[in-house]
Amino acid sequence: MDRLLYFVAWLFSLLPLFVLYIFSDIVFVFVYYVFGYRKTVVWENLKNSFPNKSDEELRKIARDFYLYFCDNFVETIKLLTMPQKEMRRRFIYENCDLLDDYYEQNKNIILYLGHYGNWEWLTFAKTAQACRHPDFLSYSVYHPLESNTFDKFYLKLRSKSGSVLLPQNKVLRKLIEIKKTKEKAFFCFISDQGTGWPNIYFWMQFLNQETAPIVGPERIAKQMGYPVLYLDVTRVKRGYYTGKFMVISEDACDLPEFELTKRYMRLLEQTIVRNPSYWLWTHKRWKRKRKCMPEDLAQKINS
Repeated sequence: MDRLLYFVAWLFSLLPLFVLYIFSDIVFVFVYYVFGYRKTVVWENLKNSFPNKSDEELRKIARDFYLYFCDNFVETIKLLTMPQKEMRRRFIYENCDLLDDYYEQNKNIILYLGHYGNWEWLTFAKTAQACRHPDFLSYSVYHPLESNTFDKFYLKLRSKSGSVLLPQNKVLRKLIEIKKTKEKAFFCFISDQGTGWPNIYFWMQFLNQETAPIVGPERIAKQMGYPVLYLDVTRVKRGYYTGKFMVISEDACDLPEFELTKRYMRLLEQTIVRNPSYWLWTHKRWKRKRKCMPEDLAQKINS
């Protein structure tokens, strides 16, 4: 089953991107109009995130999101056969000198990303262009998918980039290894999803909603004393992106607790508000509410 899925996807990826976009337009009709995939979730997320926008404006954002949602799918499949040269042309990184500077200073990096734009292309293009030093390794931290078949498929897809896929539960072990071997590396975290009750440590306003952010990357940054960057992604047009590296903190140890996470969330919010259609609105980001928090956890946070 795993090999069959990969083979079918590989054949599909041989088609030119403009043909894949025609397929995307057809799929959009079924996803949006026929099946209405997670329409209720998307509408609730948009309505709560942009309370000052009219229903007409929100419907346009939702429709544009589903159009891009289908584009994202075919673009990801295209990675199976897309040459590095074409990827460098389609995804342009800005401020790459920041990575060069940290490399020369023998500093490893924490890089914050979001589910904005095509995050699968981010990994592929990052290694191809942004990191211009072969020994400056890129580790993409990921959460294994529930479906073993799709998890294997995405691991195989992402491994084409040259970036090392690192499960969340193995990050600490890898950091200890790197500290001993003095390996040069940067760690990429997509940290804009929801988190379970045991991992909630504080609440903040994000997109006009009370949100419990993921704090794992901040704890790692503080423990290791790494500089922390954010990648501000822009979709220029269909099939073309830019990603601008921005410094969040030179040393997270100098910041108060949770300040690093707050800065990341504010930067991500600015990216989303600039063009909301390219964020992953189908995710149930706000399914946990502060008023529903277990009493013992609430006391722990407030103490």
